[in-house]
Amino acid sequence: MHISVGSISVPISSENAQRDFNTALGISLLTCYFLFAIRYIHKKVAQNLERVMEVNRQYQSFYYHRSEISRKFKQHLIWSTSIGFIMPIVYMITEGVIARINEPEVFFIAVTAIPFWVLTSLFCLQILSNNQYLRVLSKEVENESLSKQISVLQNLLAFGLTTAFTLLFAMAIMPVFWINQPVHFSDLAVISGLGTSFSLIVLLPMLKLIRQLKFLSEKLINENESQITKLIQSETSYDASKKIELLLNEMEKYKAPLMKRHALYFILCLIPLPFSWVLLSLVELSFKH
Repeated sequence: MHISVGSISVPISSENAQRDFNTALGISLLTCYFLFAIRYIHKKVAQNLERVMEVNRQYQSFYYHRSEISRKFKQHLIWSTSIGFIMPIVYMITEGVIARINEPEVFFIAVTAIPFWVLTSLFCLQILSNNQYLRVLSKEVENESLSKQISVLQNLLAFGLTTAFTLLFAMAIMPVFWINQPVHFSDLAVISGLGTSFSLIVLLPMLKLIRQLKFLSEKLINENESQITKLIQSETSYDASKKIELLLNEMEKYKAPLMKRHALYFILCLIPLPFSWVLLSLVELSFKH
């Protein structure tokens, strides 16, 4: 649709045309991305919720928690819809584009900005809300065995890192708005400030989870070593040797609280932003040649 109304067209003949091109392309890419990202997050939330219910054997509570998460989603959708109608107006006024609203390409960009802002705000609200909900819910397994607690927290940490990656990847798409346009310090300051603040809100609880995992892992090792010592001092039997083997296997499995997938997610979190600015430079070079 952007192509048919002229928002996305080449060659780009003026500064206004370049701005329209960047805005239309950026809005289209991010709208599609947020649509799929929200669905992906919901799928991961359901998997973690199911895991918690499985550990504490409260299967009947699964649908209650699903309904609570659904209720939050509907509430966020109402808030996001309000933001979706307000932000395009604010943008057009601050950028001085309101005077060009009679142009078809500008009008269409303004219309498509509504679902963009709806999904952007909904994406942010869902990341914060679902992470917080699962962290609170994970406390319900505190009376379970240490190995089960560690397993739940490892899954929760993986979920937190995954949502952090989805957020950073969205930020990596944002340089599209500055193709062949000057990147003002104020723009960078606002984007960096918001991105850093939001990332910290998501990542700081993850640091707390890592400390908790380390504590539980050390506690499990100490308890298992104590049990092994007692079993060794007791009369030798087939049952004792089997118990020792199980305890050793458990220690081997949970001695490292962080798994390879956690390291992979962390590395993935570092890649999008630098890569996107390098890609922006290459795209700008291609436009000039």
